[in-house]
Amino acid sequence: ESKNPSDAVVQAAETAVREVVGKMRMDTALAEERDQIAPRVRTLMQTILDRYKVGVEVVGINLQQGGVRPPEQVQSSFDDVLKAGQERERAKNEAQAYAN
Repeated sequence: ESKNPSDAVVQAAETAVREVVGKMRMDTALAEERDQIAPRVRTLMQTILDRYKVGVEVVGINLQQGGVRPPEQVQSSFDDVLKAGQERERAKNEAQAYAN
């Protein structure tokens, strides 16, 4: 059993977020699959906490909007990747509209 449930919850949350997001592609984690992160994190957190008999039930996970803040050194590259993804979607939509 855990002697400090608060620390156990924080560690379980950090571990679960790293594992769930780490298994996703960056662009999908920021876009299409973003809504799947919280339920997956909750499930994994509960598994971890149960394994260590912490005695805490995770009832919900709230992810902050805009929670991704890359370091300043890579911000411009990060923005370029996001813009490229948006451009790809726009081009794909235009091509589909043209095909129809």
